[in-house]
Formats: sequence, C-alpha cells, structure tokens
Amino acid sequence: MEGDNMKYNGLTGKVVTPGDPEYDLARQEYNETIDAYPAIIVYCMNPCDVANAILWSREHGFRLRVRSGGHNYEGYSTGTDKLVIDTSCMNGMKVNNANDTVEIQAGLRLLPLYERLYQFGYTFPGGTCPTVAISGLVLGGGIGLSTRYLGLTTDSLIEAEMVDAWGNQLTANHCCNPELFWALRGAGGGNFGVVTSYKFQLLKKVNHITLIRLRWDNNIPARIQFLRTWQDWLPCLDRRLSAFGGIYKLGAWVNAFFYGQPQDARQILAPLLHIPGITLEYIESVPFIDAINMIGADYPRRDAFQQVGRFVYRPFRQDELENLIYIMDNAPSNRNSSLRVYSLGGAVRDTETNATAFYYRQANDIMAITSSWESKEEAPLHEEWVKTSFNYVYTITRGSYVNFPYNQTPNYEYNYYGEHIRRLMHIKKEYDPHNIFSFPQSIKPPS
Repeated sequence: MEGDNMKYNGLTGKVVTPGDPEYDLARQEYNETIDAYPAIIVYCMNPCDVANAILWSREHGFRLRVRSGGHNYEGYSTGTDKLVIDTSCMNGMKVNNANDTVEIQAGLRLLPLYERLYQFGYTFPGGTCPTVAISGLVLGGGIGLSTRYLGLTTDSLIEAEMVDAWGNQLTANHCCNPELFWALRGAGGGNFGVVTSYKFQLLKKVNHITLIRLRWDNNIPARIQFLRTWQDWLPCLDRRLSAFGGIYKLGAWVNAFFYGQPQDARQILAPLLHIPGITLEYIESVPFIDAINMIGADYPRRDAFQQVGRFVYRPFRQDELENLIYIMDNAPSNRNSSLRVYSLGGAVRDTETNATAFYYRQANDIMAITSSWESKEEAPLHEEWVKTSFNYVYTITRGSYVNFPYNQTPNYEYNYYGEHIRRLMHIKKEYDPHNIFSFPQSIKPPS
C-alpha cells in the first residue's frame, strides 16, 4: 500500500484506483451504457486538489476528463485509462440575500440547490433531473421548466472560478478574463479548464407556481395532433410558461411550469386541452419546491439510454409531421422510446446571440430523440432506431444541443456552436494551447 501511495504522490483529495473497494461504484455514470475504466479518479475537495491533479496528470502523461454529476450522455466526463477529476465533493453554496446572489460549488446537485434557495424564497432557472450537478448544466447553456421566464441557466451567471491547464486559479466575469467568461456560457463543459464555482444573480422570489401535467395515454391519434398544436401554440406562448412534452408509440404528454394562477394557465393551455382523449389534466397551484419534486420523481436513479437533441427553427410541414409519426411507429419500445420537445423562446431571445457562446437563441424549441432499455442485448436495436431517427430529424432542424451530445453528430463543432466555433477555437488556444482538456467532441485549438 505504501508503494501505491508513493506512486500517486502529489495527488491530493480522495484518490480512487482499480482494486479499491469503492472503484466500481466510483466509475459509474448516470447513463448505465457508459462502461469506462478510468486509471485514477480524484475526488477534489477544493481548487488546490484540482490544480494538483492537472499538474500530476501532465507530469505523468495521463489524459484528463472532468466530471461533476456524471450525467454526460456519451460519457465524455470519464474514460478508460484516463485521470478523472471529480468535483462532486465540492458541493457547498452561499446565498447572499442583500444583493440576491448565490455562490455555488461545481458539484452541487440540483435538488439540494432548489431546496436551499426555496428556503430563502428564490426560484432558479435550472433543469428538471434532481441529480444533475450545476456544472454540466450551466456550462452547456441549461434548459428547464423556467427557461422561457428566467432564461437559460447560463444567462444568470455573473462569475466563475476556473483552474486552467497550468494549475492557475482564474476568475472569469465581464471584466476579468471576459473572453473566457463568454466561452464558459454555453461551451465551457470540459473544454477550457475545470470550473470550480459559480456566482449567479437570483432573478425572482417565488412561493407557489402552477404545475401542469397533461397526458394522452393509449391515444395514438393524439400524437400528430399534439405535434401540430405544439408548433402552432409555441410562437405566441406567454413567456411565464415553459413546457417539456413529447410523443411515444401510444400517446403524448406535457409537463410545464407557469408563473401565474391556474385559471390563467387554463386559458393559455386551451389549444392543448382541446386535443381529444386527454387522460390526465393536472393544473394546480403548488409550492415551487413541490413542483420540482413532482417532476424530479419521474427520473430514474440511473438509466441505460441514448438521446440527442436538435434545434427547431420552423413549423414542420404535414409530410414532415407524418414522417415523425412513422419514426415513432417503428420505435423499439412502446413507452421507453420517444420524440421530445423542449420549449425555448421568451427570455432566451432577450439575450443577443453573440452575448454568450450559446448560439441557437432564436430557435423555437429543441426536439430530442431518446430511447432507453433494460438489458445490454436490447441496446443495438434502440441505438439503431435513434440513429435512423436522427438522420431524418437532422434534415429538418438546425444545430445540436451540446448538453444532449451524440457521438454520430457530423461536423460536431459547427453543430454545437454554429458560427461561434472560430472564436471558441481561438479562446481554446489562449487558455489551453496544448489541448490538455480534450474528449471525443471537445473544442480543439486551431492548428
């Protein structure tokens, strides 16, 4: 054991390696299909641990990966034979009531973040999965059921602390390292360094909101009616309402938050409520944290799945809608395969396209293709369906959402970052010229 300790001399924090009792648990990602075997996992307790891990990896020739919550869909936060810098133990937060700000460490999960802020009366424009950590969410943009009202998660970010490729601790905001700050808001996940903490402006205080849950179970005709209604309804939608929905083989559904009263929500939802055969119609005023918990309860602890998201800029023609239904009819699962839609617009468009690295601000929504399975034997069938579906959806959409990464995405740099990619590559050259922070779909410095 003493020899092993000498072998990893210079690493601080908690070091987990193959052979340690906790290794198998430590290497797990949220997506059960990710089956990587890192050489070393370093659970960092502070920025100094992060810096030591970066310097040690450079000295000993290990490639790095950066992990906070472990929810990267393609497993780019881990890798076989890599050194994984894990920030999940850095999970503190500090609320400043005087100026409506909160400081959040990189590994804090969304549910405790929501719970703590709710104690102070605040809402927060985060995501819906309770176990996602703040880092991956905010650095890729960040969508949720408050997005149209409060903006992307990254739009509330006013400062970040990052450890760079040389182990230096940097502050990034509008005045200090402003180009880096621009890049971190939408393209920061694992590309430029290890972000260790964030400071957000808190925008709204809230007690109750209206939680909306609509279902059309065992209602096949509702699927195309939902897609048609959704795309007609979304452009003029009250920005106080954000919705996620979708279709599956047997029906359709919607989950939404409305920052207003149920009677007003019913009027706004009228086009959806008129779709025949609704089987659940829940439109109720509830404490904000109860709404968070009710939506969060839909997520499994872990799941085996594949998902890809594309930006939708225009209404689909009737033949295109019929093609989407055909795709759904050929899904490998009655309930665990779906085409999902995530509303954008509203406050997302309030920020200029060039103000942050998140490029696709003018999109109406995101369409995602997703499928999950129980056994490894089923995986190829589901993955092939996702690939076939993606190949079609790619032709009627524009750009891919980096927080829903997909390893089959062609020309991934342009699809994730649009016209911003050239600027991002030059920022990469400044902050990580030797490409220390790399993964299969990372931003590379210009050659």
